[in-house]
Parts: sequence; C-alpha cells; structure tokens
Amino acid sequence: MKATEMLPARSYRRRLGPLLACVALAACTGELADDTPRRRALIIGIDGAAPSVVNRLMLEGRLPNLVDLSIGGLFAPLQSQPPYISPRLWNSIATGKIPKKHGIDGFTRKVGGRQVPLLSSDRKVPALWNIVSDAGYRVAVINWWNTYPPERINGIMVSDHARRPTDTRFAPHIVAAKGSGALVHPEEWSERLRGLLADDTPVVEFDNPFGDAVDLQPYVNMTVLSQVFLSDMATTRVALAAEREFQPDLMLVFLPGIDRVSHRLWGSLEPIELYDETIRPTPAQHAAGARAMDAYYAYTDALIGALVSRLGPDDLVLVLSDHGFERGSAEEELTGTHWSAKARQAVLFARGRDIEDLQPRTRLTLNDITPTVLAWFGLPVARDMDGSPAPFLGLPPAATVATYDGASIERLGAGPSSKEEEILDELRALGYIE
Repeated sequence: MKATEMLPARSYRRRLGPLLACVALAACTGELADDTPRRRALIIGIDGAAPSVVNRLMLEGRLPNLVDLSIGGLFAPLQSQPPYISPRLWNSIATGKIPKKHGIDGFTRKVGGRQVPLLSSDRKVPALWNIVSDAGYRVAVINWWNTYPPERINGIMVSDHARRPTDTRFAPHIVAAKGSGALVHPEEWSERLRGLLADDTPVVEFDNPFGDAVDLQPYVNMTVLSQVFLSDMATTRVALAAEREFQPDLMLVFLPGIDRVSHRLWGSLEPIELYDETIRPTPAQHAAGARAMDAYYAYTDALIGALVSRLGPDDLVLVLSDHGFERGSAEEELTGTHWSAKARQAVLFARGRDIEDLQPRTRLTLNDITPTVLAWFGLPVARDMDGSPAPFLGLPPAATVATYDGASIERLGAGPSSKEEEILDELRALGYIE
C-alpha cells in the first residue's frame, strides 16, 4: 500500500485485529425533552489532516477514536479543490458551493488600503447552519471559519474571533485593542464564554508536545505551538459546554491545530537529507519534531473522542479535513505547505445509523458535505449546490429545491472584535499574507 492510499474500514478491522477489540465505543446522548427519537449530527473539522499521517498512525494504534469511527462507519478520501486555502474550503464544506458562489475566496480584503480579515458578511449564501436552523432544528457552531460577526441562529454561534485574550508571551508586539462587536450569539452567553476560555482545566489528559524539555529546530517557535495546543483545548471545552447547555441537533466544531503545527514541523516527517546543510537539524531535533507531529495528531484524536462521546451510535458523526500537506522548499526551511496537487486529498470519517461502506471508485468532494447533512435531516438539497448527498447514507434520493439563496441572515453588530491584528499576525507568520 502506498503511503497516500487509504485502507477501507474493513481492512483496518482485518489488519489491526486484537487492537480493535480493545477499542470501546463511548456513547452518551444528552437528555431529550420527550421520548421521541431525534436525529443528531456532529461535524468536526480538523484543518490540514494528511491522509499519509492518519493512515500510519491508525495502523500503529495511535488514533483509537478515529479507528473507532472507521469500524462503526467508514474512512474515505475526500477531494479538495485548488487553491487549497482554508477559508474558501471550509466555506465550501459549509455551503455545498464553490467559492465563486459563496464569496469567500481568501483570507482578507482591502479596506482603505489595508488588509482586514474576511467576515461572515462576506459570505453571499446561506450556510448549513442557517438552513437547518430555519427548519426548526437546534444548532451550535464553534470556531468555524468566517463566523464573525456571529449570526442569529436557533442555538449558539461562537465566532472564529472568540479566541483567548492576547497573551504577550506569544505575541509581544501586539497591543490589545478594544472590541465593540459581539463574539457569540446569544450575547447573554458572553460571560460564560469568557469563563470557559480562561479555564485551564484539561478536557483530555495529554502532555503538551511542545513542553520545555522538547528539543526542536531553533527556528521553531515553541511558545506559539504551545498556544496552538491550548487553543484547540479551549475550543473543545467551549464546544462541550455548548453541547451540554443547548443540546443541539447539529453541531459544527473547527480545530485548526494540525494545520498550524504542520506548517512549522512537516519537514520533520521528511528525510533529513532533504534539508539544506545551513538549516539541517541534528538527528535528535529531527526525531523530536516527528514525535511532536505524531503526538499532535494523537492529541487531536483525544479531543475528537471527547466530542464524539456525547453522541449515540445512531447519530451522524463526520470528521474531515480540507486538504493534506506536502513539504515546502529549502528556502522555507522545509516546513509544510499545501499549494500543489500533492495536497489535494483530504480525509473523511463517517459514522451513523445505516452508514454503508463506499464503493472503491466513489469520489467524494468538499461540496458533498452540506447536501449529505441536509439529506440526513430529511431536508431538501438545493439544485444550485455543487455537491450531492453521499451514497454512504443509504437513503433514497433526497428531495430538492431550486435554491436556499435569498434567505434572510441576521448578524449581530459588526464592530471590531479586537482580534483583527492577532489574526493578521498569525496569517503572516504562516506565510498566507505579507
């Protein structure tokens, strides 16, 4: 098997053998208002998760929660669409439409000669959460790309600007600005959100892969990577609280950490001889980087396990990435990037009632996710969407409507969030903007 090929779920059952027998399914649903069964769905976005790494670590038994999902459902490739820029891809996932239609084609736009992050108001069409909310379902959206300012939905939206307060240890040159825009809908949850973001109680017991004892290449900023670790933990903590308190029928959670770590450490997974001698790490540093990369995937798997444990085996769970990764050039210190077709393949895990394995030649794309979730809830799929319900649902053809465009989307005030400069600084550090 080539490193970039994926084993179907049945192959993992066969090859992992006794290991899989030890993996227990954690299923715990929230209390319902009555005895009527309801369909629930959870979508977890793991930015930049690469098939080659996921395959290897699953076979090594390092990702038990993803293995569990593959046993109860399926593990399949997901085709991305160039250019592999996260905002455009995660908005395609959330709308079922190509960037030309949904309007998010990059990270920023120019306002008065300066760059500003794209906002939720730059998205031109309804997202999955708008459609499902308008149909009367309860929805929670946590940290998804371009959700500031937050939208009024039947549930809760914690925007992607709702980050920890700026810590000068990680960005000493950033001066905290005063924000006037709401970070969360409903606004009454703002104080609760502040408490959750300031809470340091671990969601999962996992050692920080970027602790003081780790010896990485000198150009790797360990404090920034530690902040990534804490940020994904905080996002998961917020999502678990939102799930308990709002009991949503549909939840979307975005964890960007794998992407952030891969940009800085992907070279540790490449042969050391590929480094230019002027920046070549020691064998010990190279090995430490590879261990840290693998550990972050394992950490993300643990966070996924905490989120999935709140749902039952008949609920729909989708865990997916938006693109893979490849090595950069020597000038980039052999860090990771995702510009060429080598990074096209993403990953998809699906589990739920009556989920069927895919035929080998089935090709799923990012645009299929929203139609798939709509079909799961028994809602019509729009004919102007660029994807279709995935065949693994095993459902009859979905009903259709012409479009959901034109539906009213009400947003909270769009004043500054105070996080704009911090977001731009992160994008510059990752090489996305100048």
